[in-house]
Amino acid sequence: MSSFLKNLLAKHKEKKYGKGHRLGDVPTLPVTASREPPTSSQIANSSKSEAARLAGEAALQRLQNSNRPAHPRPTTSASQPPKSEVEKAFALKDHYFGKKEIVDNVSLKPKTKINFTSSVFQPGEKYPIEEVEDKIEQNLIQNLEIEPILVSVTLLFTANYKNKEKLDKCVETMNKFVDNIINNPNEKKYRKIRLENPIFKEKVYSCKYADMVLKKSGFVAKTVKLDDDKEDDVFLFEGDDLEKLENLKSALAIGEAIVPELDRDVKVLKIQESSRMNDFSLSDDFFNLKIEELRKEQALRNEAVEKAGMLRTKAMRERDEQMELRRYNYSIIRIKFPDDFIFQAIFKSKEKFDVLYELVQNSISFDNIPFELIGHSLKKPNGNSNLMGLTLAELGLAPSALLYFKISDLIDPSIKSKIHFYLKPELLEQAQNF
Repeated sequence: MSSFLKNLLAKHKEKKYGKGHRLGDVPTLPVTASREPPTSSQIANSSKSEAARLAGEAALQRLQNSNRPAHPRPTTSASQPPKSEVEKAFALKDHYFGKKEIVDNVSLKPKTKINFTSSVFQPGEKYPIEEVEDKIEQNLIQNLEIEPILVSVTLLFTANYKNKEKLDKCVETMNKFVDNIINNPNEKKYRKIRLENPIFKEKVYSCKYADMVLKKSGFVAKTVKLDDDKEDDVFLFEGDDLEKLENLKSALAIGEAIVPELDRDVKVLKIQESSRMNDFSLSDDFFNLKIEELRKEQALRNEAVEKAGMLRTKAMRERDEQMELRRYNYSIIRIKFPDDFIFQAIFKSKEKFDVLYELVQNSISFDNIPFELIGHSLKKPNGNSNLMGLTLAELGLAPSALLYFKISDLIDPSIKSKIHFYLKPELLEQAQNF
């Protein structure tokens, strides 16, 4: 059973029976970690710091070795094999007509692409946005027989979460049908739901996987005869197992959608040339410009000339800012550390700066040392505390940005001198030349 299903089952049991406790357990209050900066001796003796130092040195050695060719090529012409007649012909053509590159070097660079993952996937499993939702549903269907009611309800929420109003009406109506059966177990009329019932057809049956939820909860699709001998298609609840309906109500109460999660695609880079730090190669996924918007680009450029010569109102400026914010879908951020390693990750442009800061905080090898992320890209560079709550797009960090990691000036220099490598050892082990 996947960890997702275990968590879902635990949540279901807690909803139904209440939170469990071991006999003899004594409730304790949570302990809040101290936020005081560590002393110099704490940094020097920290096992995390030592592990980061060893990993950093190993990463540097590995990257340096990877730059050296395994079998150096001799440079003397005597050791080169004789050219064939075809090679000589091409050499003469290049000499007289010039050598032309058939493909531009820029197009050969791999572009950063956007992928998504999910809590139901295996580690490292990811897909582009046009595939990930189908993959999530397929994964849930494969686990359907483990917990039929819970998983079918999760499928219902997952397939319909984009239309929350419709989903809420479906759940509300389904609960009413179920309540009627539970409260009136001997009334046959409540056990039968006509497929042509306008309320059921509009609010329940129109939602994907709603029929599956009913079938896994004890309902059977049947064709029955009415009093006038006409036939009608219905969902009929058979038997006396009302516990299935109780489980359905509980599952509907805790139901949640499995939403695709952006794959951060975290990388640690060792830049060989400082000029490449700002060398981003982005796929079309990063941009939110549709065809009709592209057609407006020329008109906007023409307006720019007029704007320069006119006094713009606040409303006009706000309109232009909103257009700029909608321009980008994602942002790729690089953080350069003092040890010359670069931490790279992908974010949605609408995500808050807090998310970026927290990811960096969880990736460094020491705790409780205040730091800042600074850079020319930031529209509001006066301290990171002023950036919390603002989106990356609002701060000018989309579609790409280079920031610098800086330990707070309040920290004693002797403490800073004890830090040789900043990122966690497991990240440094994945470092690659760029």
